[in-house]
Amino acid sequence: MTSISSVNNAALLILQQTSSSSVANDNDQTAADKITAIVNGVSGETSPVKTQASSTINSALLDVKEKEESTVQAALDYLDSDLFQSSDPTVKDTLKKLISENGSEFALKVKMQQSKNSGISLENAIAIALTETINGNRDKFTVDEIVVGFKLPGGGGLISNIADINGNSTQQSLMDNLKEQRESYISAAAALHGSSETSDPETLKSISAALNGNTFSGELAALESWNNKWREAFGF
Repeated sequence: MTSISSVNNAALLILQQTSSSSVANDNDQTAADKITAIVNGVSGETSPVKTQASSTINSALLDVKEKEESTVQAALDYLDSDLFQSSDPTVKDTLKKLISENGSEFALKVKMQQSKNSGISLENAIAIALTETINGNRDKFTVDEIVVGFKLPGGGGLISNIADINGNSTQQSLMDNLKEQRESYISAAAALHGSSETSDPETLKSISAALNGNTFSGELAALESWNNKWREAFGF
C-alpha cells in the first residue's frame, strides 16, 4: 500500500520542480502538461504514487484558479456598482480591461493587501489594488489627474487622487502645503513658548504674528474642503 507520506513527498518534489526554468519557460505547455512531464520525469515512485501526486497538484492548481477568478469577478462587480466612482468616465472600462487581461496579477495584489492588513475587508483590499493598478499602468489612462472614490459597504469611503502624467496632484499639493505650514507653526511656537501646545491668547497672537497671520488651520481647511467636494460629487 502506498503511504500518504510518500505521496506528499512526491507532490512536494513536483511542486518544487514547477519553478525550474526548463518548465516555466515553456509557454506551449498547459499546467496539466507540465505536471505530467514532471511526474514522469522526476519521480522515482511507483506509478500509483505518481498518479496520486499529480491529482493532488491538479486539485491545488484548480483551487488557486477558482480563488483568482472569484477575486477578479468581485472586482468587476465592484467597478459596476455605485461603490466605485471616478472623475473620468473612461477609468472604469480601462480598469475592467486590465483586470480581465491580467486576472492573476490583480488577484495577487488583493491577496497581498489581505496578508499585510489583518481583518481588512475584501472591498477595501480591492479598492487599494485598483489604485495600484491605475498607478502601475498610468500610460493607459488620461494624461490629466484622476480622482477615484471607493465607497465601503460598512460605511465611509476612500478618496484617492492619481497624479497627472507629469506627477502633479491637487491632493498632494494641499497635503504638502499643510505639512510645510504646520512645521513653520511648530517652530514658531517652540521659539516663543517652548511648545506648540498652548491656548494662551497672547502667545497664540505672537505665533500668528511670527507667521504673518498664517497658521496651518487655513491649509487644513483647504484640504478638508477638497475632500468634501469629491465626497459630495461621488455621493459619499
